[in-house]
Amino acid sequence: LEALVLENNLIKKYRPPFNILLKDDKSYPYIKLTREPYPKVYVTRKILKDKAYYFGPFFPTSAAYRTADLVYRFFQIRDCDIQIDGKRGRACLKYQLHRCTAPCIGKVDEIAYQEQTKGAKLFLEGKSDELKKRLETAMWKASELQAFEQAAHHRDALNQLDSWFAKQKASSPDLVDTDILGSALLDDRACIHRILVRGGNIIARHEYLLENTEVMTPNIWAEVIQGIYSEETCPSRLILEMRPEHEDILLRWLGENRTSRPKILVPRQGNKVALLSMAQENAKLALEKKFEPAQLTLATLEGLQKMLSLVRIPHRIECFDISHSQGQEVVASLVSFLDGKPDKSNYRRFKMSIDKNDDFAQMKEAVTRRYRRLKEEGGNFPDLVLLDGGLGQLNSALQSLEHLNLSHLECASIAKKEELIYRPDIPVPLRIPKTSPVLHLLQQIRDEAHRFAITYHRTLRSKRTFKNELALIKGIGEKSIQRLLDHFGSVKQVRKASVEEIESIVGPRLTQLIRGWQKS
Repeated sequence: LEALVLENNLIKKYRPPFNILLKDDKSYPYIKLTREPYPKVYVTRKILKDKAYYFGPFFPTSAAYRTADLVYRFFQIRDCDIQIDGKRGRACLKYQLHRCTAPCIGKVDEIAYQEQTKGAKLFLEGKSDELKKRLETAMWKASELQAFEQAAHHRDALNQLDSWFAKQKASSPDLVDTDILGSALLDDRACIHRILVRGGNIIARHEYLLENTEVMTPNIWAEVIQGIYSEETCPSRLILEMRPEHEDILLRWLGENRTSRPKILVPRQGNKVALLSMAQENAKLALEKKFEPAQLTLATLEGLQKMLSLVRIPHRIECFDISHSQGQEVVASLVSFLDGKPDKSNYRRFKMSIDKNDDFAQMKEAVTRRYRRLKEEGGNFPDLVLLDGGLGQLNSALQSLEHLNLSHLECASIAKKEELIYRPDIPVPLRIPKTSPVLHLLQQIRDEAHRFAITYHRTLRSKRTFKNELALIKGIGEKSIQRLLDHFGSVKQVRKASVEEIESIVGPRLTQLIRGWQKS
């Protein structure tokens, strides 16, 4: 047992690469109950180490919002970020709708609000019996005080909660404190789906991903259980597919934080088999949802390789686009896609050295600047260079690559409207079927490059517009305008700036000129 505890502590500390690492899949939403004098409840996808309570995950996503809505309705817990300091003048609409007791304006004190919070926590934990006792006590107390509206609220909450918990009941009434763990495999990955049953109610589900796992063995199950319950208390019973390795030692370790040892069941028949099958099916669906799109993307990339006669699968694709307004604020964008997904850390944008209406020259400059820099830095080159445009843009890029001694890089261009694909040394452009995933991928990459380019172009154009507005102020030069924009970010912020702020940038004389403009 001591060896098991030591091993677990060392694994948690050093994270060895060859140990089974559980990755809790947090793509599903949770409900967060904060721990503060006036707690709040809201839906989140981020789990932080902030001592708050997290309940979930919920799926479908709508279940999280429906559950949070019940908390607001039954327990009137706030969801806002307002600082509770007694300085707020009036409450928001949620107070009028009886979905918040308005601690922001002092309508409820801290002690009473904490009682509301305790009820919400019991509800989210699925502790129906304890919660109903609290609500019944509160109902009769309110009735004795002739607070009939409050008593009616507690009565309605009791009735609706009975209905709610009835829908959440697990298949077996004897599953008071049980975790059900089922697994599924896909390629060299495994998913563990864990169903948490407390008080006879399914209160939450968790999913864990295991990399480099081709088959589930008793040894792996032992590591899975060790990984999960090193972070939280083990329930009184575990329902598993198979018995884990060193079961007796494992149970002794699991029972250290409990008054009694937990039990492990491996059902062969009855309703527990049905629950285990449900966990296994959910694990299978989670794997398919998470990883099958990757297989589809690989098939698309292989199709692209075949259609364009590429030497290798284009795992990394870089795409260029040019954007300008009648030759002004000419910019180029470069977007990078890795295995069919945007790799934004490798996005680049270029302000062209000369403003002129010549797409071919601009494309040539952008390609030269990108791959000269990459060559100097020893970076990774793409498997395919894609260009937004036709044959002219393609030839411009090829000239740049030849000048850099990078003629081995494969290129293609995609022309708008007819969506024709041009390749070097192929006289007739390719026309890919409109329903083809290959064309959809190329369009997605091209459109992303266009979006990135036009966003940068509009930024530069708006700065020029702002400069022109400030340039109307007589006596202010280009350098002063640039300093103001660099500091404040926009003309709008310059208009809002105080005398002291402006004076610290351009001095007192120009500040007086700007003050006159601000008032105009």
